[in-house]
Amino acid sequence: MMLSILVISLATSAPAPPCGAHAMAPTLCEADGGAWLSWLEPAPVHDTATSDDVWRLQASKYTAETNTWSPARTITQRRDFFINWADVPQIAVAGDGSLVATWLQKSGPGTYAYDIGVAHSRDEGQHWTMLGTLNDDRTETEHGFVSLVPEGNGLRAVWLDGRAMSTEDHSNDGHGHGGGGAMSLRTAMITDTIANSSLLDDRTCECCPTAMIAMPSGTLVAYRDRGDDERRDISLTRRSGDDWISAYELHRDDWVIAGCPVNGPALDAQQDAVVAAWYTGGEHAGVHAAFSTDGGGTFGSPIALAGDSALGRVDVAWVSPTTAVVIWIDSRDDKATVMQRLISPGRELRDASVVSTVQTGRRSGYPRVCRSGDSTIAVWTAKDPKQGLEAALLAD
Repeated sequence: MMLSILVISLATSAPAPPCGAHAMAPTLCEADGGAWLSWLEPAPVHDTATSDDVWRLQASKYTAETNTWSPARTITQRRDFFINWADVPQIAVAGDGSLVATWLQKSGPGTYAYDIGVAHSRDEGQHWTMLGTLNDDRTETEHGFVSLVPEGNGLRAVWLDGRAMSTEDHSNDGHGHGGGGAMSLRTAMITDTIANSSLLDDRTCECCPTAMIAMPSGTLVAYRDRGDDERRDISLTRRSGDDWISAYELHRDDWVIAGCPVNGPALDAQQDAVVAAWYTGGEHAGVHAAFSTDGGGTFGSPIALAGDSALGRVDVAWVSPTTAVVIWIDSRDDKATVMQRLISPGRELRDASVVSTVQTGRRSGYPRVCRSGDSTIAVWTAKDPKQGLEAALLAD
């Protein structure tokens, strides 16, 4: 299905983030009057951007009122990062106002042996305390695709956890991973320490980003599930009080695919009004969105935003009480673009518009969008690696 796209830009310039050449893997989170951004870049002692070099995880705060970025602050610098175009570090503001950052670090010689490192800052990112690893197993398997939301004075984390995947067989299993066990979804609390984790789903898609939001009624998690028949649609689970509700479908897309598509969902909320966005393949390929008025318990029918030219890699943010913006990557005529489209619960659709051109391959990663004060800011990996990252303010 081909949906019409109006090829104009409704974005205005924002100052480029204070990153270096070859910067990648941006993540945004809303903060008081602005937004925090984290990213990876090669450390300046090296002049190449290979995975054998020393890299550093950086952070900067965007202030909407002044349209400026703070100087870059180094969270951690290391040689053992596991660097991936889709499974990227995260940064979030905890309930007490402190910052938490996560990243992937190698845990053994296997290709898919890595843990989730965690650091904590109480002084706006000036200094960071290493807390250890988010995953509480010591298996040399994969752990990643983290989502973070404030809960109480701390943060709740969810992630994909490969502890049940075989460590004896490092061959490819046909899904882009070593071993033959199942990927699972786990959760834990982060404060000054990292609590023990608990299981949310014992069989999920192996490498699609997760999404999570906090609301007055509880916490909502979205992720790509995996059925025995290889149907890989988006599932949800909700936490209310101390209990997690069993997984249920966001929508029955019936996308049956033998391998992981590396295309996760996105969520945003204002009070208990929720907007979800996701990509699906198969018969109804494209980017879709849906709204909920009951904290994600039920969703309206999907709204088609882009057709089979879309690559997916979605993000979503409320931009007003009645409007949300969805961004994704589209590809046509050998050109890839970051797209945006404004939507409303009443199913009103603005024309899709181009935010920027990007590389056609995996290096373009996932574009990010976040409400920032009275503005909406988007950040993505620049088409020219020497530029690192680019940013724009999106029209409401």
